[in-house]
Amino acid sequence: MSTEKDVFIDADKGKTTGPLEAKKGSKSSGLSVLVVLALIAIIGVSLYLVFRGIAFLNPGYNWLDRLFATLLLIAECFLLMHTIGYISSVIRSVKGYRTIEEHFFTSASYPPTAVVVASYNEDPEILEETLISVSNLDYPAKKLYLLDDSTNQKLRQRIEELSKKYGFIYVHRENRRGYKGGAINDLMGSITEKYMAVFDADQKPLPNFLNQTISLLEENPKLAFVQTPQFYHNTEKNPIAFGAAYQQVVFYEYICEGKNVSNAVFSCGSNVVYNVDALRSVGGFEEKFVTEDFATGLKLHMHGWKSLYYNYVYAYGLGPESLPAYFTQQMRWALGTIGIFKKMLAYILRKPRALRLEQWWEYSLSGSYYGIGWVNFILMLCPIAFLLFDIRPLIAEPRFYIAAFLPYFIFAMSTFYFSMRQRGYKVRSLLVGQSLGFSTFWVLMNAAIMVLFNIKRPFGVTPKGVAGKLKLKYLLPQILLIAVSAAAIVVGIDKFLAGHGWAILISVLWAFYHICMLSMVFYFNRTFKPHEWKPVYVQTPGIQT
Repeated sequence: MSTEKDVFIDADKGKTTGPLEAKKGSKSSGLSVLVVLALIAIIGVSLYLVFRGIAFLNPGYNWLDRLFATLLLIAECFLLMHTIGYISSVIRSVKGYRTIEEHFFTSASYPPTAVVVASYNEDPEILEETLISVSNLDYPAKKLYLLDDSTNQKLRQRIEELSKKYGFIYVHRENRRGYKGGAINDLMGSITEKYMAVFDADQKPLPNFLNQTISLLEENPKLAFVQTPQFYHNTEKNPIAFGAAYQQVVFYEYICEGKNVSNAVFSCGSNVVYNVDALRSVGGFEEKFVTEDFATGLKLHMHGWKSLYYNYVYAYGLGPESLPAYFTQQMRWALGTIGIFKKMLAYILRKPRALRLEQWWEYSLSGSYYGIGWVNFILMLCPIAFLLFDIRPLIAEPRFYIAAFLPYFIFAMSTFYFSMRQRGYKVRSLLVGQSLGFSTFWVLMNAAIMVLFNIKRPFGVTPKGVAGKLKLKYLLPQILLIAVSAAAIVVGIDKFLAGHGWAILISVLWAFYHICMLSMVFYFNRTFKPHEWKPVYVQTPGIQT
């Protein structure tokens, strides 16, 4: 039986290092510096917010200026809210999150546990690696289920053969009601196990996953689920998977630890173990949203259940390997979370006491996050409007703007990069993730419109092992904004040289920054060699190794 310890995925080097060693820096004296930075950043954000409020009340706007000023203020308030959210997560993590050490001793009892792998038209080779890993879980009281909603008949046959080969009970539905959440709900009607672990088709757990997580559930009967991080291991040769991984780690470090302190960690759908009674007490998984995990976590918390974030990596999977795959993933996540946020606003009005204030705050941050697409679009539009059409979204003395903006920007960014550096992440790698996320603005804008007007979209699973690229016609929004921003820069430089003032130069710099960020889409939109499938474990049918 394998005795590998849990691992922390180091995407910078394509290696794995022990989590306790990787986090030693976070316990050093650097934490004091981090807290001081965070507090100064909060002050900077507050002062900038005061400045923006005063500037917005300036009587010098005409009606068109006022329209753009309103849009810009909304966009900046969104950024300020999420900046405060991240900084507060850092402070709560440092001050309140207590790392739960590994349970090195085996439990005296092994509660029966259903282990579920969810599949929908997945590549059998990728799925097989997951099935092997799951079958090697070092836990005697496990029962393995493969929930396969595949619509391709030949694919179904191959997957069913794999399930038999590795000891899984194969479950297939014809109606696909509720997608993944519906499949799990249908299964819960027939299982008797106390706990249920869920893995996506590409997430491969290490042998001690259940031993580490179920003991935590046994210690606290009020826990609805224990969530562990999701990390990608196909990052070494694929910039898209690399960038997506570094978007993930931002969430799975301080943000999730901060949410844990507020009892607001939501289920992320994979690498998670649920208390089956908790799920049944709220009617099972939410089936109306494609992000059923997020919606179900909210429902569990509203019914008084607790959650736990266990920040050790016990499973690793595949990140999207092409721009089409990444856009598909982001569209699905945006549709689900924005849809839940829309519903959550009604909950806040009807049932304000269902959650504590800090829980509503955390869910509001997560639910609204994908509004960043519209926010980035507004931020790109404003310097263009000013430089080309003399529309003034912000009327203020440039020196006052710089005096208010720079402290906020410098200390907020310093808090972010220093905090992540404490966990071993490089600034360069984080910038790759940020630029990849910036390129999705058009996808996220579409998602928000679809949710607002209740436009339905077919469910799309993130393609795996696919490394194609998009035709340029699908990147027209990015190309057009690059071209218009470049034209605005040319006009702006001409105006600045003609003595039009420092406000012009500031707008030119913003337009140039947006061009740099948008241009990265061409770096990502290339054909890469797909992830090469390599078995993690070798298993003879019926014999665990």
